[in-house]
Amino acid sequence: MLKFLSMLRRDRAPILSAYATPLDFCLAVIDPDHAEAKAVAARAQLDGLDADMRDYAVSSAYALLIGDDRRKALSAYFTPPVLATATLDAIRPFLEAGRAPTILDPACGGGSFLVPTARRLIDAHVAAGLDITQACAQATGQLQGIEVDPGLAALSGNLLGRMIRREYGIQQDTSGIVRCANTLATSLDHGFDLIIGNPPYSKLFRSGLDQLTEAAGRADLGGHTNLYALFVIKALDWLKPGGGLAFVLPTSFVAGPYFAGLRHEIRKRARVVELAMHQQREDLFIDATQDVCLLVLQRHGPGVADDYHYRLGWIDAAGQRTALGTASAPADGEPWHLPVALAGTATAHHHQLIAVNAASTLETYGYRIRVGKVVPTRERALLHAEHAEGRVPVLWASDIRVNGSFRFQSGTRTGKFAWYAPINPESAAYVCRGRAVLVQRTSNRDQRRRLNAAPVTKSFATQHKRDGYVAENHVIVLEPLSTTPMVSQEVLARLLNSEVVNARFSAVSGSFSVSARLLARLALPDPSTLPELGDQFDAALATAFAPIDGVLVASETKGPSKDKA
Repeated sequence: MLKFLSMLRRDRAPILSAYATPLDFCLAVIDPDHAEAKAVAARAQLDGLDADMRDYAVSSAYALLIGDDRRKALSAYFTPPVLATATLDAIRPFLEAGRAPTILDPACGGGSFLVPTARRLIDAHVAAGLDITQACAQATGQLQGIEVDPGLAALSGNLLGRMIRREYGIQQDTSGIVRCANTLATSLDHGFDLIIGNPPYSKLFRSGLDQLTEAAGRADLGGHTNLYALFVIKALDWLKPGGGLAFVLPTSFVAGPYFAGLRHEIRKRARVVELAMHQQREDLFIDATQDVCLLVLQRHGPGVADDYHYRLGWIDAAGQRTALGTASAPADGEPWHLPVALAGTATAHHHQLIAVNAASTLETYGYRIRVGKVVPTRERALLHAEHAEGRVPVLWASDIRVNGSFRFQSGTRTGKFAWYAPINPESAAYVCRGRAVLVQRTSNRDQRRRLNAAPVTKSFATQHKRDGYVAENHVIVLEPLSTTPMVSQEVLARLLNSEVVNARFSAVSGSFSVSARLLARLALPDPSTLPELGDQFDAALATAFAPIDGVLVASETKGPSKDKA
């Protein structure tokens, strides 16, 4: 697979020169009689792969050949076969609930779900006594897909037809199974028993698209609405009463504050059957890093009990599913839960969620949260390289060092913007005085931690006690509410940098951006149970976190004002 992808990247230009479209090349690769040299060479790279991996490789080839801009616009990062298999295993009760359930993939992509679902249906029909011709016709009659990209729509249909020919020896017409259309703008005149897929994760911005969000209710987040949220609502509205939905989604919706409306809209329509966290965030999707989970829902209807509880699970890199007990999904938009690593351990071991116990937060510890005010692109006139009367230092994300320490002007590219001249500095609420804890607001795939924090040093705070300092917009400032917070700045920074806190935060944040709102509600141990600083600090956190094992986000309370990020 890796050699195949490397060849595609290396030979992309000559391939596109030899073939009119990426689809033509992909169809040539899956046609054993096509003798063009580049297609033959690509086909040879796929020898030894099983059928689903070959299909995955071919659809991934299409995604690479269309170019980065088109690929990002489509969010063409396809579901690997092991995750598709785990998804189908999770929804087995829905597949077996009736003799011929109708099934839709509303974001068909490269057929990652369509093809293996058809195989399961055909095998089930054969086991029930149908001959192979009838089984193939019955199975394809149960399936539908929607895909916005014409090439992918055609490729999915061709991959399905090829699977049926190769594995069952039947020439089945699959050309009309995948409709080329925009799912969010599509109306259907009938419902489905089961909807599966991996919808696009890109954001949907407001301009000109009001009609797409009218039916989303509270799941519409205005300028921050994500496409997958609209796909979830659309799919639920297409489900028959009692029908099932299984989507691979980013983990951010599970507890993120911005997604309270989506959780509310889901619970209005359905009960949560299962939430399973996937082990990988890197190398799961080709050229993309993303924390994902499998969400299984059942549409409300006669005979569907809703006790607010769902199965909690874990899917490893091989697609093996492990049950981890149960958790609850409140109907009011409050956070749901995912499994996280045990305190002080690597990601190989996971705990079972227990009760929703009370948890402390940064507010309990004696801190308020604000996002850095300074946006250099908007305020260049107020930024300076040299200190002068009336100017205060600007703290940048690069001042937070990898080892958890703080050093002013640690970055090499921020020297020209080291000082800021606030307007009306005496009344500027965004000016900090004293010792705060700084947190980087963004992270990247090369960083070891999602949260990176550092305490402002005593010497720096003392030096700038009179005029204070400000933070750049990519810095979150945790400012003590008194001179003696319940948790010291050094302990708080060490806690936020710990493996266990990073694992817990990652379980509810599906973005590299650190949400200040989510950080404000992150469940933390009772401050009196935190260990003293030292070599055993991280190991000792297991005891401190034990009483809130499974509680990732604290219940929302009224308190000091927080930023809106």
